[in-house]
Amino acid sequence: MVKLRILRLLPAAALSLAAVVPPTVSVHAEELVGRSVTLAGRKMNCGKTDIMIDRSLPSEGGAGETVLILNPNMLNQQPPTVRLFVFTHECGHITVGDSELDADCFAVNRGVKDGWLDRKGLAEVCDSFEGAPETDTHPSAKRRCVNLDRCFAKAEADMTPIAPKPVPARLPAKLPPVETAGAPELPVAKSAATGQPNPGQPKVLSAWRCTDPLPITTGSVDPIGQVIKKDAEHTERCR
Repeated sequence: MVKLRILRLLPAAALSLAAVVPPTVSVHAEELVGRSVTLAGRKMNCGKTDIMIDRSLPSEGGAGETVLILNPNMLNQQPPTVRLFVFTHECGHITVGDSELDADCFAVNRGVKDGWLDRKGLAEVCDSFEGAPETDTHPSAKRRCVNLDRCFAKAEADMTPIAPKPVPARLPAKLPPVETAGAPELPVAKSAATGQPNPGQPKVLSAWRCTDPLPITTGSVDPIGQVIKKDAEHTERCR
């Protein structure tokens, strides 16, 4: 025996829409099925909430403070998506409170996230209200359908991945200017490098083998032989 504060029904017709179990009325749940149940081929649960089967319930489903009740006879008359929606709607009451619109939105969000609710299924849920008028316990079918569309659009937008912002291209780093080596300078006499020329120094011939050019004495009997001799002496000193 379970005592319900109030049953929040998801009706299939206007008559069942108006069916409300008054507070503190005892309702006998025929069968406790645990905390999960298979509906439309899916294993459904509402956290740690107990699930009960009551074939005398005047609606497809209802919810107490800590129990979710289903009427399988009425559920099986609905399309698969509506069965899943009924269960999740009643779970929504236990999760978000008494508001029918909030419970509808809870079911829409869960259905989109879990992949069992699309636009076609949403239309089937809206059709299950059968255009019922507003009552003391439920908004009108028209109002609920408008709310379903709004919740569905938001749920789809939340599921759409946001494209990453493009990263601006970076120009390659500016390389330092390349220095081109100039032509090597010919060796000069040490006296010329120090800026102190010797006017009396004889003319020189660069052999490109040592730091100082080779002096040549004009008027020599054998100037070529003298160059070879001096070059050998310079080469010996440069080793």
